[in-house]
Amino acid sequence: MTANLLHLIAAPFLSIKRTPTIKTWAGLSLVIVALILSGCSKALVVSGVFPKPLVQPMALSASAFYSSELRQHSYIEASKDRRKWTIQTGQAQYDFFETLLPALFENWQIIQQDPRAAGESAFNISDDIDLVIRPELKDFQYSLPTESRSKVFEVWMKYNMQVFKNDGELLADWYISAYGKTPSAFMQSDTDAMNAAVVVALRDLGANLSINFKQVPELKSWLEHNQ
Repeated sequence: MTANLLHLIAAPFLSIKRTPTIKTWAGLSLVIVALILSGCSKALVVSGVFPKPLVQPMALSASAFYSSELRQHSYIEASKDRRKWTIQTGQAQYDFFETLLPALFENWQIIQQDPRAAGESAFNISDDIDLVIRPELKDFQYSLPTESRSKVFEVWMKYNMQVFKNDGELLADWYISAYGKTPSAFMQSDTDAMNAAVVVALRDLGANLSINFKQVPELKSWLEHNQ
């Protein structure tokens, strides 16, 4: 904040013809702090393009359930020691999974019923569906250039991937991590740099899943007997 701006802010307080009181200085301090904090806030709705993986689709019919928590995910920085970031990743996550997962199977559809509800009520989906995939974001972290002593933003994402059979029985349950960083130190803005880091992390997740999905032990065993 420049000296001229500080002068403009303080002018209404200091124009009082008597000596400024403690209350006057306290009020001025609160205004300045509020302006500084508002100037440090960043809001980002992540968007990006995700390439379709070049893999041989499995001869299966599969579906996915995307929870409202995933579709509407928004990270809000709670630490008082960091710049306040609000990062909405829900739509980007949905776009990513709906590009990646359909490419892994010959037939694909989205369902509205959570397979986790099978223990509480009947899980009724089409008999034509073989597997139901349920991704869940468990952790989202980032590093700022001022923290990493580099000129890039870094992002870490951790997912719990679950695969269910069409009767609601849990077939496979594993965790997978993704990492992304700003590909260039010369992005136009901090929000552009953070957006790029999140998109790279999701693409990293896509490469991992497209290569290793069939290698998850429980899935590998099931596929050998059912594909």
